[in-house]
Amino acid sequence: MSDEPAGTVALADTVSDLMYGIAGWMLVGLGVLGIVSVVGTAMGDPTNSDVIAIPILLLFSLLSITFGVFVNPPFRRRLNRRQTITRFGRVRSVDRRVLHAVEGRSEPCVECSTRMTEGMIRRYREEFVVAGVPVYTLSEGKNHYCPDCALSDSAHNADQQSRAAEPATERS
Repeated sequence: MSDEPAGTVALADTVSDLMYGIAGWMLVGLGVLGIVSVVGTAMGDPTNSDVIAIPILLLFSLLSITFGVFVNPPFRRRLNRRQTITRFGRVRSVDRRVLHAVEGRSEPCVECSTRMTEGMIRRYREEFVVAGVPVYTLSEGKNHYCPDCALSDSAHNADQQSRAAEPATERS
């Protein structure tokens, strides 16, 4: 299988993320501009028509900011990793996914050091969260396991040790 389709798909995903990011920031900017306009109008002497237009413009501005945040890929990824709303402070999380041979990658196993094209990727993060939403990633890393080591107790024990340090959230 050639690398060209994978490269084309990766390029399309990058361009798509860039365009969504631009659209998201434009919506956020439009919303902020609307809020500034509402505050400026409210600070002055609003007329009767302004009294009706101010709540409508404020609602439109808040919706614009909300949609801008949800459209922007970095914000969306952070919201996808959210915890419960009662979580504040440092949170450790562990994600796992399967590495398939069709991805065309060869990684060394952290347990037995053999090169592999199939296995498990374990990503661990330590993030600072406010009301369950990750605000800042303190540390992040990946471990690759061959199929034999992924099924052995050592990979399971490494996960248990990371969970024992602080509460962890797992996502498949």
